[in-house]
Amino acid sequence: MGAVVPRRPQRSRSSEQGFILPLALGVSLLALLGSLSLQSVALQSHLDQANEVGRGRDEDALAGAAQRLVAELNLHHSCLLPLPLSRWSEEGQGCAGLPQQAALQGEGGAFGGRVLGWSPGPWDAEALIEADPAVPGGMARRAVFRVPLQADPPRALFPRLLGLRGVAP
Repeated sequence: MGAVVPRRPQRSRSSEQGFILPLALGVSLLALLGSLSLQSVALQSHLDQANEVGRGRDEDALAGAAQRLVAELNLHHSCLLPLPLSRWSEEGQGCAGLPQQAALQGEGGAFGGRVLGWSPGPWDAEALIEADPAVPGGMARRAVFRVPLQADPPRALFPRLLGLRGVAP
């Protein structure tokens, strides 16, 4: 008699058929999630870059408005330099024309913005300025500047940005 060789159990073909499709779906889902993740990172980077450009434009507009304010004060309103903003309308009338003085504080002042605060000290002043928006339809921004003062003759020197103060409503 011959030796009996045990037979291997046969696998059914139906258990092997469902393997490739789920594997392909899983790999394609991972590739899709990876590409969406990379796209969101790229979009966020683009948004950050656009915000930085806008912030730079706003800072430039504020610096320009501060420089024009200093020029306007030196040319037409040097008597206002030692006075805080709260006293400009009362005590400043005798030394500066009221219509010109009002233009410094009014909407869209003569220098491309308006003075919201002016606090002089013995050697310098702190100015809070709101500049017109750099982009039409944009929001006005505010900043604080340190402005060195010269006593004789009264004169304001080059303003230096101390910091942004948010947006105006």
